[in-house]
This record gives sequence, structure tokens and C-alpha cells, in this order.
Amino acid sequence: MHERVQKILAQLGIASRRKAEALIREGVVTINGKVAQLGDKATLGKDAIKVRGKLLQTAETFEPLYLAFNKPKGVITTMSDPSGRPTLSDYVSKLKVRVFPVGRMDYNSEGLMLLTNDGAMAEKIQKSRSIPRVYHIKVKGHPEPAAISRVMRGGRIGEHLVRPNSVKVVEELASKSFVEVVLTEQSASDVKALFETRGFLVERVIRTSIGHITLKGLKPGHFRYLKKVQLEALI
Repeated sequence: MHERVQKILAQLGIASRRKAEALIREGVVTINGKVAQLGDKATLGKDAIKVRGKLLQTAETFEPLYLAFNKPKGVITTMSDPSGRPTLSDYVSKLKVRVFPVGRMDYNSEGLMLLTNDGAMAEKIQKSRSIPRVYHIKVKGHPEPAAISRVMRGGRIGEHLVRPNSVKVVEELASKSFVEVVLTEQSASDVKALFETRGFLVERVIRTSIGHITLKGLKPGHFRYLKKVQLEALI
């Protein structure tokens, strides 16, 4: 299929569509030996597309990879960090193919992330507004029903309108509680901010599932392989 080069780069997991455009502007992408320009098209398996001199996988050799990863607290959800902080690459460096995260999670949040080298699949999942994401929020104290209702009503966090699908206390400890929140769009940082604006003292934010894919049996810093049909079932 004859497609724009930035779309091909995104589909192969080389970079997001926006970053792929930046690579083209830098002049580090070539098609059959010629420097690519924005708007140029190519065909995988026919044209020789290189990024910084490295030949891309072709459509015939491309093997999609899908992972469920349990992100520990204190990890940047990028593949590199100029400040030297731990990144996702520290946990997947032994893989034979390059993967990238489907979406982001802030530094102090924990839990389930999806990693892949399939740009087309990642884009479909990120654009979906119907995939439930479940978070367990550890807060100080034992929330009263009125406090839970305030969270359930949602609110505006920055430019985002956060509207939980459900909110309930799932575990009470001696002086703390875990509150389960289900949302279909917002990020972990939005969830944390929503609780804080409602007067909660938040200690942990853990994403426990994305659709039917869960953290069950997955230790922090570890990943397990998924099948394509499992991700297709999300969308």
C-alpha cells in the first residue's frame, strides 16, 4: 500500500506520527536513497526506507509484539530520559524488537500499561473512548459516602472534564482505604488530581486493568506477552 512515510513509521512503531514528522524535517529519513520530505509516500516491501541509515522492517518481515507491563512507581514512561531516571527501556531492553507505550502514565503512578511495536493498533486503542480503565487509589482515612459522591460527580481538571463511570471503596485498612475508580478516557494524573481537589490525601495510584486485560499475576517491573486478538477485543 502506498502511504505517507510518517504513517508507515508510526505503524512500525518507530515513532508517533508527530515525532515521525519531526524526523522527516530533520532529514534523517530516506526513501530509496533520497531524503524524504513531508508528504512523500512509499510502499513497504518495495521501497527502501531508512531512518538514520537503518533499514526498516518491511511489511513481510514485520512481526507485531504486544505486552502487558506492570509499571513500578518512579519510572518514566518513555524509552530514554536525559536526566538519567529509570525508563521503560530498562525493563524491555532484552527484547529483539523496539516497543513503545500505548499512552502515558505519570512518574509516581503504578500499574498496567500496554507496550507494542504496532503503531496502528496503538493508535486505535488511544483513540477509543469506550475502553474502561480501572484504578485503585490509596487514600488516608475512611471516606464517607458523601465524599465518594463528590468524586463520582467528577469535575474539570485543567483542560479535561473527568467523569468517573463508578467509584467505590474496595478495602479499608487501619487508617487508610483503597477506592476503585473506573474511567474510559482520563489519565492516572487526572484521577489523582480529582481526588485531591475533593480533599483526599492520595498515597498511591494503581491502574489495575485496561478493559479485560488485568495485572493479575504480574509483578512490578515484569511483563507478559499478549495475543493480537486480546487487543482487538478492546476496540
